[in-house]
Amino acid sequence: MLFGPQFRILSSDFWRSHARGSFGWLAMAVLGAMGLVGCASPPSPSATVEPGVQMGDSYAQVLAVVSRNNTVTKTIEGQALRAEGYSPMFRDCRSKYFIFQGDKGLQQVRLEPAPHLSVKRDCRQP
Repeated sequence: MLFGPQFRILSSDFWRSHARGSFGWLAMAVLGAMGLVGCASPPSPSATVEPGVQMGDSYAQVLAVVSRNNTVTKTIEGQALRAEGYSPMFRDCRSKYFIFQGDKGLQQVRLEPAPHLSVKRDCRQP
């Protein structure tokens, strides 16, 4: 016999029986490391998808900036506003929701597709 029991690791039977577990462990280690890297450098907490708008901005500030290039379709004074317009991030027309919380200012920004709008018509309804 060329290889004794101490060289069992070189046999193909060993790899067939242990590879799945080894690769599973390796995959978990890689995913865990990616998660730690993601936590080490979070995105800026003040960044939003709307140019000129920062998290924490007041309702009046956001309304002034958003109304320049978007059609404001609904407002709830001091609490929320909805606008429709072009999104440079997605390169298409989007419905944009801005949610405010009292003295904390802007707390959430949501974008949804607006298939009823067209970039050719400047994201405005006919």
